[in-house]
Amino acid sequence: MAHSGSANQFISHASQLKNTHMKEMRRRKRDLLRRINYSYTFTVAVLPLLAFIYLLRTGESFIPQNNDTLVFCCIYYNLTMLAFTAGYHKYFTHNSFKVRYNWVKYFFAIFGSSVGLGPIRWWASLHRAHHHFTDDTEKDPYSIKRGFVWAHWGWLIRKPKITSFYNEFMEQEFPKNPEVNAIVNEVNVDQDDQDYSEYTSDDFARNSNYDEPLQQLLAWQERHYFVLFILTSFVVPVLVTVFFCSDTVVHGIIYPGLLRLFWCQQSLLSTESVCHLKSVQVTIPTQPFNDKNSSQNCNNPLVSFLTYGQAHQNYHHEFPHDYRGTSSFFAYDPTKWFIWTIDKLGLVEELCRTPENLIIQLRIQQQQQVINRMKSQLNWGTPISKLPLITPNDFKRIIASSSNKDRIYIVIQNIIHDITPFMDQHPGGVPLLKASHGKDATKAFYGGVYGHSTAAVNLLATMRIGMLDVGNNEEVWRRVAREEGEVEKSDEANHHSNSKSYRTAEAA
Repeated sequence: MAHSGSANQFISHASQLKNTHMKEMRRRKRDLLRRINYSYTFTVAVLPLLAFIYLLRTGESFIPQNNDTLVFCCIYYNLTMLAFTAGYHKYFTHNSFKVRYNWVKYFFAIFGSSVGLGPIRWWASLHRAHHHFTDDTEKDPYSIKRGFVWAHWGWLIRKPKITSFYNEFMEQEFPKNPEVNAIVNEVNVDQDDQDYSEYTSDDFARNSNYDEPLQQLLAWQERHYFVLFILTSFVVPVLVTVFFCSDTVVHGIIYPGLLRLFWCQQSLLSTESVCHLKSVQVTIPTQPFNDKNSSQNCNNPLVSFLTYGQAHQNYHHEFPHDYRGTSSFFAYDPTKWFIWTIDKLGLVEELCRTPENLIIQLRIQQQQQVINRMKSQLNWGTPISKLPLITPNDFKRIIASSSNKDRIYIVIQNIIHDITPFMDQHPGGVPLLKASHGKDATKAFYGGVYGHSTAAVNLLATMRIGMLDVGNNEEVWRRVAREEGEVEKSDEANHHSNSKSYRTAEAA
């Protein structure tokens, strides 16, 4: 009977474990289904896949055989890309210029929808979050630290866990009620319990530019986004293909519709994946302005073409307001050319262009940081200020010691050096070194016998063992101030440059 009871307990325990496991599996399945973003899954995965399946099953070419349709596809691709890169990205997200006519804003809003990456308010907010929280696996919506697939597609297909954070961030960047936001932004300097140090004048300036007409435009586009998407991705392509290209409805849906949609998406999504993935060395990555995050300039014509001229992400992350993708005059940048053209036509104004002096300053600062890191890994010898003081009598006893009879000590500028490890390699021979053993060889080292190179001076510094205490070390301390003061200034400059913090990316 006892054996039967134990067996029943075992079966009951196994049944409980099985039920717990099944409940956990069902919970994970429900969580997975809840976190799928079905609308964007449909636009970035299902629709392009259906187009490819159709072409493979029918055996039709991936390039339109109708020349007029091919020309229209190229024109429509560029038109919709520019509406997104110049409108969604440079204008609505980064305020890189001002628009003089409302119909230009509506052009950006309507045809930018044809890319299928969401309404302006949603996409621009997430892009600002990406700039502000770059590589933060929780707050950066498309952090490359979560993998290439996540940075490219995953963030669109799967909803984030911190949805409430992004909703609050979106309300901060593009408030639906600017009047409330304006009240919050009124700073009372007499209130000691409030810390407004994270706010900058750029934050308030940007919010003040977020006027009621722009608020209404973004709200209108957000409400009618999917209608605009269908209109620009299917209706317009079909009408032009049928009535102006004398082609079929199906070809209008497939070529200027879905395949154009797919190529636009890959061009834009590659900036967040390819241009942040350091392991893909074929992109010739460089980080001339900041190497503290994953943003990089992909100096490869193929990547520039793939990303529609947005391959210089290291530049863009440091100078997000600049209407150019990079300061290089010869860079492939259709967006820059387009914005410059409509500026000359009088459609936009006040193009934001980063001063060349500021670009050079940041480039030099980054170069200095790289040099300092390399310098810190090298053996420069013991700093003079940390050398022990050795009196002349103690130095004589060191020389006279039997344990040091095979060593060679020389004094240069009151610094004692043990040059024994180098004596066999000395170009002047060992006898010359032994002749200076225990003596002041300053004049001989600095030209009296031979004018030593900078490399020789650096090598000598690695052989310091002490400072001769002769009671007048003024010249030595000048060297300390000169050598070690430069390092302190460099470290202080790096600290100040790295201590900048911005409330949002746009404050940069």
